[in-house]
Amino acid sequence: MSSIEANASKSASDERLESRSPINVIQLNKLLKLSNPNLKKSQSQSILNDANDDLEIDEPIDHSISALLTQQTLSTAPTQTDASSSKRIHRVVLTGGPCAGKTTSINKIKIFFENIGWKVFCVPETATILLSSGIYFYELGKHTIDFQENLLKTLLQIEDSINQAAKHYYKEKDQNVIIIYDRGAMDPVAYLDEEDWEILKQRNPTWNEVDLRDNRYDQIIHLITAAKGAEQFYTLDNNISRTEGLDLARQLDAKIAKAWIGHPYKYVIDNCTDFEIKIARVLQAVCDRIGLQFKGFDVGNRKRKFLVKAVPEVTEFPPFQDFNVVHNYLVSNSPKVQARIRKRGQSNVWSYTYTVRFIRNDQVVETYRQIDKREYALRRCFEWKHRYYQLDMYEEPCNPSCRGLIILTTRCMDEDLLLPDFLEIEKEITQDPNYSMFNLSKRKK
Repeated sequence: MSSIEANASKSASDERLESRSPINVIQLNKLLKLSNPNLKKSQSQSILNDANDDLEIDEPIDHSISALLTQQTLSTAPTQTDASSSKRIHRVVLTGGPCAGKTTSINKIKIFFENIGWKVFCVPETATILLSSGIYFYELGKHTIDFQENLLKTLLQIEDSINQAAKHYYKEKDQNVIIIYDRGAMDPVAYLDEEDWEILKQRNPTWNEVDLRDNRYDQIIHLITAAKGAEQFYTLDNNISRTEGLDLARQLDAKIAKAWIGHPYKYVIDNCTDFEIKIARVLQAVCDRIGLQFKGFDVGNRKRKFLVKAVPEVTEFPPFQDFNVVHNYLVSNSPKVQARIRKRGQSNVWSYTYTVRFIRNDQVVETYRQIDKREYALRRCFEWKHRYYQLDMYEEPCNPSCRGLIILTTRCMDEDLLLPDFLEIEKEITQDPNYSMFNLSKRKK
């Protein structure tokens, strides 16, 4: 049995606690230096500049959001509008079930980015604000849907107000800005029946999943509740509005996870490590998405790609969201740069992303002509055993080299790979340049 097959055949009990990934505690401590609330600015600069320290923070040329532009339907959401600027606004939601480590993670992210010179905004959890007034869901009865509608409207208004302020710092003060949202627009949806959510969308015609989930935020981080895999640490003591027992916490975690399925950059942080490393994994996920790299430090959360032989019947899948995806590759000003526009959507509602990526391994790219090939794919997003997966099924019209390809993508710890047992995996293609999206758009057969 291959290592891939062995990992794919792990039982559900293998999901629990033990970390099988090598963690460099010295490097972890160096990362956490910059999230120390007592660190002075002069000290943080020393950490960044110390040539003898093997912790480095830079703006690598090989990252997928080096020039990310997202067309917004919600006009108040801030975006980076100048692709040539080195500054950016990054919008990250921390979500998950009760007692998952959100508060600790938000504080660590906040202090870390303040210490490296970013302007940080923390958006409080709207539900906690309202519920702390004395409201109880179980007392609302048939009025619960109205409360959730008002909660979502309040959440959007709070976010829009902070988003507007973030634009000021980005555009007029020329600062990097990170906005950390304690839950986001899809969290209230998790507490609604599907029928009630459809009613609210009819009442509010501008509400749809693509805008509320995908266009509004750059990254979603779902922290799994301690009720799944770290039960001995589950507590109700650190949030006066929390009343959920273990079983309800697990149910809510699953509903919230389902509500966010479909976001293109969703990260799932489980309880396979101890709590300190779990928080470091959250911080690293944010840094990875922004493009900050740390020499000599890695907690092992990597993107992996696999070639799939065939797509099973839809009944074999857990709950999923399907998207139509089109990649258009463009002419670049540099022979080492890839540039693409991605169009991604559901029900004729679209998000648009412009990405510039430098090529790895000195791969030569012809830029004197327009690359007119497009990749058309049906992208299926789903969660399975607390992991997030994207399955791309290429369809016509497409380059002949893409025809019939089925590619599975996930992120995982190095030695914690778990592949869906209902998919027949042919081979891993993570390091195979023949299966990069750019090369697939060029190859002809």
